[in-house]
Amino acid sequence: MKRNIKYQLKLFLTATFCIWVVVLGFAWLQYHVEKDTRQSLVKQRVRLAVGNIIDAHEKGRDIREYMDFIDRYFSNSDLQDISITIYNTRTGKALYSIGKLRPYMPSNIDEAEEETYSDGSTVRRLSDITVGPDKDKIFFFSTRISPDEQIEVRTYLPYSADVRKALQIKPIFWIMILGVGIVGTLLAFFVTKHQAKNVALLHDFARRAASDRDFIPMGDFPSDEIGDISRQIVAIYNSRMQANVRREREHVIALKATDEKNQMKRALTNNISHELKTPVGIIRGYVDMMISQPDMPDEDRIHFLEKTQQNVERIVGMLADLSTMTRLEEGARNISVKTLNFHDFIFTLEEDLRNGGLTGDMDFRYNLPLECFVKGNEGLLTSAITNLVKNARAYSQGTQMGIELLGRNESYYTFAFYDNGVGVGEEHLQYLFDRFYRIDVGRSRKSGGTGLGLPIVKSSINSMGGSITVRNRRGGGLEFVFTLPRAKQPSNTPTADTATPPTE
Repeated sequence: MKRNIKYQLKLFLTATFCIWVVVLGFAWLQYHVEKDTRQSLVKQRVRLAVGNIIDAHEKGRDIREYMDFIDRYFSNSDLQDISITIYNTRTGKALYSIGKLRPYMPSNIDEAEEETYSDGSTVRRLSDITVGPDKDKIFFFSTRISPDEQIEVRTYLPYSADVRKALQIKPIFWIMILGVGIVGTLLAFFVTKHQAKNVALLHDFARRAASDRDFIPMGDFPSDEIGDISRQIVAIYNSRMQANVRREREHVIALKATDEKNQMKRALTNNISHELKTPVGIIRGYVDMMISQPDMPDEDRIHFLEKTQQNVERIVGMLADLSTMTRLEEGARNISVKTLNFHDFIFTLEEDLRNGGLTGDMDFRYNLPLECFVKGNEGLLTSAITNLVKNARAYSQGTQMGIELLGRNESYYTFAFYDNGVGVGEEHLQYLFDRFYRIDVGRSRKSGGTGLGLPIVKSSINSMGGSITVRNRRGGGLEFVFTLPRAKQPSNTPTADTATPPTE
């Protein structure tokens, strides 16, 4: 019982301390916010009166009548002790005044903050200053000169009892803060009391289960909090007897997980080599062409050298992008994207694919708008489209593949990469983007696939802000539907929104 009371007291004091820290912190913050708000409202009323005086002067109205109105308006209010004096700026003579007449220059006027209003008038303000022979404490002081610089309006608001009352926080505020604190304290008491009781019961059951190997709970436990705790203790006791078995099992699982991780790393290394074969094959094709034709015109040779250089740069970019995709698998989002003309990109890529022999015996076609600007990474897009081409050539058993625009909205373009092959069974579609998933293991091995081509396609598209799905195409073959973020057309690019005819 003593242990229970001691534990409850610790919980109660800790919870109460936290509650009151929060309550008092909130009260302090709200007090200063309320205080500043009240001060701002009082000062705003004074500024409004001065602004109306300046406005009346500018419009040629009788300022005396307006001063009499202000005097009546502020009488019997918290601003009844205010002093407003209008001076002639050339002579320094007071023209009109309400309230106590103050000296023309305060002792610390140079400390005032100066501000220019939109109408051209200027204002200088001081707060909490002492002015005059009677050393009155001034709550708010300002001097404002009219735009024509003919008059100056000086305002003194003493820190009087009425002003203090207007700025005072109402007692209801403190009553509410106290009430919240008391309610929180009572809730903490009841919660900690219940928690301490449960902990004491849990302690007794745990002690018996840990010290007595022959401890066997008898009978059914009640269907309440105590019964739930008791049943949990029995589960803990039984789990202790099976601890060694679980540890061995977990050790085996951990070894298996480590082995799978190593296999994935090795597969990723193989996949990098697989991806590098594409630009290397293109480069080799250009080099073989130049070697086989030693009398090739210089213009053609320069053209092929430029293409070779582009693919060398693509290799460098691909290595960097593959490294980035590896980081994406771990949650990083640092793929750089830029505005690309997707039509021009596919036009250039189609030539490289054809010259590199990557399309095999299949025709590659595309049907895209001439001005189709997307946000993407050129290296990742090249890798994704190349993997789709390789996939179609290796597995579709078709004669044609291509890419076309399906639709667009304000944010995305939707494209489809298709082939006219045999397609796949519906039961396989949901697994095509899984790592190492193969529909026909024998055929995949024969074609040298790693099982990572389509997962890399999905990772590439997702990393650029798009998405990709796959479905069987009506009429035969597969259709990969993917989206890419839509980019604004560059200002120096002529407008065109017509689609190119299908290429063969």
